[in-house]
Amino acid sequence: MKRAISFAVFLIAASLKISAQEVVQNNVKPIENALSQVTKLQPVSFNYDKAWAEKLRLSANPQIGFVGAEAKKAVPDIVSVQAKDYSFGKNAFKTATITKVDYESLVPLLVGSIKEQQQQIEELKREIKALRAQRSK
Repeated sequence: MKRAISFAVFLIAASLKISAQEVVQNNVKPIENALSQVTKLQPVSFNYDKAWAEKLRLSANPQIGFVGAEAKKAVPDIVSVQAKDYSFGKNAFKTATITKVDYESLVPLLVGSIKEQQQQIEELKREIKALRAQRSK
């Protein structure tokens, strides 16, 4: 019986022929000066204030990241401000803002900065090789 159900599910799935449509990306440009942007970021460890963590339902555990305001100065495209409502008495709410770093958007910058560093390393290797060749003459 179980085998018959599995086969029926397979037939239904095969007959639907679900296709995906790729979303077009426009204005594609390489990221330039990624290394200079990344080097402006200062990684830190921190804790959210215990009272605010409770009110806003944030983790009170130690965090690793960036100070939002500093990250916004360094790389504004990866930082957003999020409004969070919290209870303030019976049926009353207030809003607090949290500066959030989009770590997923940081990854392309990191890759770009690694590539820039690798290019610098390769140039330095060529320079060292040339200097050694001159010295051995």
